[in-house]
Amino acid sequence: MLGRSLMDLSAFVESMLSDIRLNAKSQPRERMTVASFVDDITANARLHADYRGLDFAVEPGPPDLALSADPQLLASAVTNLLHNAFKYTRPGGHVILRVHTGDMRLLIEVEDEFGGLPAGRGDLFRPFGQRRGSDRSGLGLGLSIARKAVSAHGGEIVTRNMPGKGCVFVIDIPLAPDEVPTCI
Repeated sequence: MLGRSLMDLSAFVESMLSDIRLNAKSQPRERMTVASFVDDITANARLHADYRGLDFAVEPGPPDLALSADPQLLASAVTNLLHNAFKYTRPGGHVILRVHTGDMRLLIEVEDEFGGLPAGRGDLFRPFGQRRGSDRSGLGLGLSIARKAVSAHGGEIVTRNMPGKGCVFVIDIPLAPDEVPTCI
């Protein structure tokens, strides 16, 4: 119970800090490698997955790519998607963080095994909106904050439903302006 409370508190603080950064309208950008960004995210994510009894796989993508981003804000978006995947995937299930490129864009995918999105689900990204299940823990702000954070980076989040299996949330953002990927 203490572990769950600490994870919930951490997610709450992270969401509130992200919301404050978004409302400040001034997100500091820095050039960072995609590999180091993914490494930073996966360290905490592995702990969360282990706590939930989940198999967590990472497909980090090409090691030499770079972005120009607010690392805390973008990490918050990815972490919110991972937290939802961990929260709704049954113990023993699989969650995948996949990174790849396409058309000078970085694609960050979070795939879960919740069983798919229900029909008529409404806008998942609306604050306090419908959730994908009966678990009402959390504030219902994570997906909304993730969408705003990705939008602040010139990107978008889309979902791919896999009925009976799960879904994939895809963050699509531009690579650093001078980035030329070696693998597409």
